[in-house]
Amino acid sequence: MNQALETALDFILAGGPVMFPLMAVSIWLWTLIILKLSWVLRIKRDNTDINTARFCLSSGEKPPTNGGPRGRALKHFLTLRTGDQKADLLLWEVSIKRQMPTMWRYLTSIIILSVIAPLLGLLGTVSGMIQTFDVIRIFGTGNAQAMASGISEALITTQTGLLVAIPGLLAGHALRRQIKKNQMQLVSFQQAVTRWLKSKEAYKCYA
Repeated sequence: MNQALETALDFILAGGPVMFPLMAVSIWLWTLIILKLSWVLRIKRDNTDINTARFCLSSGEKPPTNGGPRGRALKHFLTLRTGDQKADLLLWEVSIKRQMPTMWRYLTSIIILSVIAPLLGLLGTVSGMIQTFDVIRIFGTGNAQAMASGISEALITTQTGLLVAIPGLLAGHALRRQIKKNQMQLVSFQQAVTRWLKSKEAYKCYA
C-alpha cells in the first residue's frame, strides 16, 4: 500500500506543478459524476405513474415519494391544490418546472471540468517543453537527465489530462442521455395529469 502511494506521488511530482490542479479537477469531476449517477439510479425507482396520480388526486392522499421528480411534483401540487381548475392547472405546470433544475444539476459542471482537464494537460506540455529548451540553451544536449525531466513533465501531464477528460466526457454524455429520457417521461406524465385535471372527474371531490 505504501509502495503504491509512493509510486503515485512520484508520478504526480514527475508531472510538475500542473499535476496538482489536474488532480483537483479529477477529484471534483468524479465527485460530481458519482453524485449525479446516484441521483439517476435513485429516480429509476420512482414508480409514480398516471394511475397513482389519479388515485392521489381523487383521494387527496400523498404519493409514496422516493425523491423522483414525478413523485415530488405530485406531492408539491397536492400540498398547494386549491380546487379551482384554472389555478390548479397553473400550479401543476409550476410543480413540474420546479423539478427541471434538479434534473440538470451538476451536468454542466461535469462537461466543463472534462474540457478543462486536457487544457491543463496542454499547459503542462508547454511548460515541460519550455523547461527542456531552457536546458538545451544552457547546457546544450549534454545534460540528458535535465532534458528527460522536462520531456517527462510534458508527456505525463498530457497523458493525465486525457485520462481525466475522456472518461469524464463519456460519463457526462451518458448522463445527459439518461436525463433527457427522464425529462421526456416527466413531460409525458405532466401531459397525462393535465388532461385528467381538465376532466370533470378530477373535481368530483369538490362538488
